[in-house]
Amino acid sequence: MLINNAAIMSPPVRGVSADGYEMQLATNYLGHFALTGLLMLLLRQSDDGRVVSLSSIAAGRASLNFDDLQAERSYDPFASYSQSKLAVLKWSITLQQRSDAAGWGIRSIAAHPGVAVTELIARGPGLDSEFGKQWAVERDRYHCAAQGALPTLYAATALEAVGGAYYGPTGDNEKRGPLGFAKMPAAAADRSNSDVLWQLSERLTGVTYR
Repeated sequence: MLINNAAIMSPPVRGVSADGYEMQLATNYLGHFALTGLLMLLLRQSDDGRVVSLSSIAAGRASLNFDDLQAERSYDPFASYSQSKLAVLKWSITLQQRSDAAGWGIRSIAAHPGVAVTELIARGPGLDSEFGKQWAVERDRYHCAAQGALPTLYAATALEAVGGAYYGPTGDNEKRGPLGFAKMPAAAADRSNSDVLWQLSERLTGVTYR
């Protein structure tokens, strides 16, 4: 079982990974894509191989900017974060489709936490940022970190968790509420550029799934 769960959110200044890639794309997506590809043989040998990928409700406001995917020309902290989480979601769907087509026997499941009260904002955009100030005003409407973890835990452990599904809170615009199927953003459901994203991810990471 593999849980993809690291995240970095909206650092105010563009940073790059050790490989030279935009930090949010590298941390939230490319690293997970590469690790999963390197573990494919073990996943395929497992009796219940799963890849659980952590997306975000921010993916619903994102698009993939293939003309400037690394935000080298123009960096917007939240746009880059949202794009990384959309990439995660599109990859999760494509992984399930490829598993079904090739008989890999892997369940690829995506989840998002809604909006949970954690240190993510303080360590990302900062509590003094406009995003952080708005988050603080609405803080009492959000749920705790343990509740935010439930969709990921369900996807990772529940026997009835569905491959290719997307789980998250179902109330208050999916910011909190009972666990259930999350709404799939139109950009994630659009398969027209999914293969482009996959091939680009293989080229950037040097990892090919077999």
